[in-house]
Amino acid sequence: MNMEEKKISTKRVYDGKVVHLDVDDVICPNGEKSVREVVRHSGGAAILYINEKDEVLLIKQFRYPYNEVIYEIPAGKIENKENPYNTALRELEEETGFKTNELTHLGNIYPTVGYTYEIIYIYLAKDVIKTHTNFDRDEFIVYEYIPLSKVKEMIINNEIKDAKTVCAISYYLLKNKN
Repeated sequence: MNMEEKKISTKRVYDGKVVHLDVDDVICPNGEKSVREVVRHSGGAAILYINEKDEVLLIKQFRYPYNEVIYEIPAGKIENKENPYNTALRELEEETGFKTNELTHLGNIYPTVGYTYEIIYIYLAKDVIKTHTNFDRDEFIVYEYIPLSKVKEMIINNEIKDAKTVCAISYYLLKNKN
């Protein structure tokens, strides 16, 4: 069964700093016309770091759309078509002041498949060294180490709700099963 939709036209209705919004007219597999609103986003990279004590490096920051402080792994937007690996290296240091030369790709996620084509590339960092943070002028972040066992409880208890963080922990646990 053919499930593919064909774009017949597109109109940019918003051109922002982080996202762009297009309204596309499409033909569905059954021949019917429909409309798709698509948020265009350059994607991002996220970094999971677990130290030798089995503690997860998490950041906390206020997330305006949810009006709450969120626990999450360090992450950031891919800038100017940069390689996601380089984004991960940059964002780890900018947000936490830790630097590494060793990242392992854990996987990619599509965080919201209904209206955007954003891809988040998830990496595992090893052998970090402390340098300094370099926050954006409107970025207020603190980091802390939380034992992996506690992070798992926090996910189960809905204290960690961030999708990339839940996915990164899941990738890590599934790929490191004994």
